[in-house]
Parts: sequence; structure tokens; C-alpha cells
Amino acid sequence: MNNQQLHTFYPEDPLLKKYIDYYYFLKTDDDSFYSSYYSFPNVAYSLNIHKSVSCAIDGHTISVKNDPGNDYLCILQGKYNVPIFVKLQGRLDKITISFKPLGLNHFIKPTLDEVAPKPSQVFTNWQNHPSYNTFMQAFFESGSPVARLRLLEKFLLAQYRPLIEEPLLERSLKMLTDFDHEYTIAEIASSLMLSDRTFNRLFHKHFAISPVAFRKIARFRHSLNNKLFSQQFGSLTEIGYKSNFYDQAYFIKVYREITGENPSRFFDSITKLADDRLIFKFIRE
Repeated sequence: MNNQQLHTFYPEDPLLKKYIDYYYFLKTDDDSFYSSYYSFPNVAYSLNIHKSVSCAIDGHTISVKNDPGNDYLCILQGKYNVPIFVKLQGRLDKITISFKPLGLNHFIKPTLDEVAPKPSQVFTNWQNHPSYNTFMQAFFESGSPVARLRLLEKFLLAQYRPLIEEPLLERSLKMLTDFDHEYTIAEIASSLMLSDRTFNRLFHKHFAISPVAFRKIARFRHSLNNKLFSQQFGSLTEIGYKSNFYDQAYFIKVYREITGENPSRFFDSITKLADDRLIFKFIRE
């Protein structure tokens, strides 16, 4: 991204730290700014809050461009198992909130499968909150990132609500992402004292994806992190094995499904941003 300012921040409030990984603020000051890239499947959920933009969403493609005629727009990336192609154009001012897998459920009233049925969608769940417009105006009028962060966290805390199913769902996440012992869905459901069908329904309700599909994405992200951030693993075989890909052929197959490329080519093509938390593949046009 050229002609842009990108700043990464982390939750300060102890409660928000449980549910949010990080925030990043992106601002561009050039009418001719243009960037396009692929974003890859993730166990996190990204909520993007924009000022003065319009957007077009078509399946796994999303275009966002400056539009002074609009006030505020929130775009939520739900679950997807192939890359999303993103195009950004013109003067932009946005905040992205990266929610942990179960995190967004604590800040919405409908269930996540109702709010995020598609890979990307306009998010309107907060618009009826009494402080929504006041927050948006104050946030985007502030030129201080620190002040913006405080306003954002105050607004988020006003949306917070406990989730009764949290202990069950957290336990299921822990078992699904245990790559040293791959539990079957039946074993996970049994440990929660649920039937397979009830567990699948409960999981989809709060993650907008099946447990099996979630584990595939989690395994992909685990192997990606091992490759990019760990010096412990020297070969792709070791990386795949550590993330419980049962053989090299399956490792390559999953990467081709999720990224469109084999692992070696994919690792050579990506860019890390936001304290290395964002993994994009930029497209030169």
C-alpha cells in the first residue's frame, strides 16, 4: 500500500482483551490511491468501519471507494474458505477490529450466523444504538489515534453482553485447535454432553461455519504462523506435520484449496503488515 498511514493498536481494556486481537487504523490522503490484494481465510472476524465510502460486494470480491456523499459504513468479513479479493480506491479513513473466533458474539444481539451469512456483508447491527452516530462523528473528527482508541473502546464496552454458551464453545475451540491430538467431532460433542447434531448446530450459530470447516482454516493458519514466525521448523514437511496435516500431499491440497497456490509459491508471494498480523497478497495492476 502506497500513500497510506497504517497504525496498529491492541485492546487496553481487560474485558476487550479477551475478545479482540488488535485494531488497525488505515488512512489515505490521495484521491488517486489504489490498492488491490487477496485476503486469506482466518479464524478471526474482521469488522471494518469506514467514513465516506461506497462498496460493491460480489461473492468473494469486495470494492471500496471514496464517496463523500455517504457518512459511515461498516463491512463485516465472515467465514470464507477461499481468498477474498479486495480493492480500495481514493481517500479512505477506516478502523478494522479483528475479533477473536468467539469475540464478536459478545457485541451483537442476533447470532453470528444471522449477522454474517456471507463471506462479506454490510454490518448494520450497531446503527440503532443511541450512541452510534455520536461515536462515529467523534471518532472520525478526532485526529489523535490514542483518542480514537479510547472512543472506540468506550463504544464497544457499551455493546458488550455475556454469552451463556461461552464455556462450552471455548472448550470446543480448544479441542478443535489441539493439533497434537485431533479429536473427532463425535468426541468433542460427547465431551460437551451434546449430540453431534446439537453441537454442529450450536457451533454454526456462533461461528457461521461448521466445526470441520473451522478446523481446516485453523490448521491452515497454524501452519502459516509456524512458517512465518517460528525458527523451529526448517521444511514444509515439518510445518505440515506440526499442524497435523497427515501427509505432504494433503498439506499441498489444502493450501491449493485455501490460497489457490502450493505452499512454496504462496509463502513467496505474501506481505505482512500491522505488526505482521495481516497477511495479504498484493496485486500489481
